[in-house]
Order: sequence, then C-alpha cells, then structure tokens
Amino acid sequence: MALEWDPITFINLILCIIIVVLGYLCYRKMREPLPLYIGAAFGLFGVSHAATLAGFRVPWTIPLIIVRTLAYLLVIIALWQQLKISLILKETRQAWVDYFKDEMKEPVVPEKKE
Repeated sequence: MALEWDPITFINLILCIIIVVLGYLCYRKMREPLPLYIGAAFGLFGVSHAATLAGFRVPWTIPLIIVRTLAYLLVIIALWQQLKISLILKETRQAWVDYFKDEMKEPVVPEKKE
C-alpha cells in the first residue's frame, strides 16, 4: 500500500501520541486509572490514524471500525468508573457531615421530677 498523505490525519496522529504520553505520565504521578484509560483510548485512535496514513483504510475497514469502537468504549468505561467513584465519595462525605452534625447537637437532658 502507498502512503496516503493527509495533514488532518497526521495532526490527529501526533495529538494522539501526545495524549498517550501525557496519560501515562499522569497515571504514574497520580496513580489513578482515568488518565491511563483515556491515554489507551487515544492510543487506539492513533493506531487507526496510522493505518489510514499507511494506506490500509480500505482493506482494513472492519478492523479499524472495531479499533475505534473499542477506543470509544474505553473512554465510556473510564468516565463511568470516575462518575461512580465521585458519587461514592460525595455520599461518604455527606455521611460524615451528617454524623458530625448529630455529634455537635446538645444532648437532651431529661427533666427531674420532684
């Protein structure tokens, strides 16, 4: 296959490479999986862009559709997990706030009967 030069696809490939590297570096720094998943998804997009630039767009149509679909699914899964974690943290935080509100109330002292 002949090289198919497309400046838009080439720029997309370069940006995908940058996002993959930044995703990995963020993961190493924060130890949270979200940047790693996003970087992996953009790595898959980069594979698709590289195949397109290499001239495999037509013969590899079905595999490229699968690769891109997997990349989108990876982003969806990563964001879903982040949303779940965020909601759990929010509920936990609210539970602690409610707990300490109860602790701060003055205790009710029963009246003495004389």
